[in-house]
Amino acid sequence: MADEGTNPPDFDAFWAWWGAGGAAACEAGIEAGTIEDLVDELNARVHALSPELTWELGPSETSAHRLVVSPEGNPAARATARRWLLAAPEPTETWTYADARPADPDPESGSIRVGDTEVDFAEIRVAATRVGHHVDVAVHHPLLRDLPEQARGVVVFISLDHTLGETDCETWIGNVEPALDPPADAVTLAGLRDLVAEVRADAIGEDGEPTWVMLQGELDGSPLMAVAQVPLASSFAPHLDAHLAVDVPFTDTTDEGLPAPGALDDLRALEDHVTTRLAGSGRLVAHETGRGRRTLHYYVDSARPTAGMVEAAVGGWTQGRVEVVHTPDPGWQAVRHLRT
Repeated sequence: MADEGTNPPDFDAFWAWWGAGGAAACEAGIEAGTIEDLVDELNARVHALSPELTWELGPSETSAHRLVVSPEGNPAARATARRWLLAAPEPTETWTYADARPADPDPESGSIRVGDTEVDFAEIRVAATRVGHHVDVAVHHPLLRDLPEQARGVVVFISLDHTLGETDCETWIGNVEPALDPPADAVTLAGLRDLVAEVRADAIGEDGEPTWVMLQGELDGSPLMAVAQVPLASSFAPHLDAHLAVDVPFTDTTDEGLPAPGALDDLRALEDHVTTRLAGSGRLVAHETGRGRRTLHYYVDSARPTAGMVEAAVGGWTQGRVEVVHTPDPGWQAVRHLRT
């Protein structure tokens, strides 16, 4: 999301340059081994979108070359990178595009140099614990003990990105820490990739859509019910960078403050109406219900006038005043307590 008083990124200008000669120049530079001559030009074009973005060129599984524009884990820049990708031309046999660094086909190949220390990925071992729909990891390499704390973090996070790619790393990895001693029951980086693939397969349907889980809790003795999509991570839809909380009161309640059948039908109808009005500009990711209120958690594209659309959609609700609160939230922190 652009800061107030700044111009929004001009994706059309980037892709116009790319189509008018930028792609051809990059292809020629790669083939001739002179791509370094285009570094300043690519830096200027990418940084005109956001100074927090980086880029790289490489091959892909489906094309000769791939241009990656990455936010490098920065939630504030992730939306810009995704909007850049959504504006991209159709892939060809020559070029494909990505808004995050992909995984390496061989996770145990290669190494990273930190100062004078060469860390071989093949020697990394990971204690990986599945917790619900994510994996907590402790990453070990025999040389970590010799590195300062900051350098250890560099090794850990680069090895995870190398193994899983930026998107899967942000989506499915939970707690991360370096392990100075060899952990018990450790797996290789390839074994970690297999475990993450299992978690992903359990959460994502064959149509590519997330599954949903039901959660139960209690507040001051009253029951709370929640339903949330899995994965509940901003990397799933990074261009939806603002949280839209739609707080809906209902009067037809059970003794426990949950919706009676009539109210439940009305709430579902309102949810469908709001979701339809948002169309491709937003997505319902969770809702929480209790004590006579339901909060619908939407994430929306801050570049579009979504708050006004929703306020108009809920104007006919007859069971109390619906509150709509729009908050910038590129990291999806507002629903973090519902992540499983």
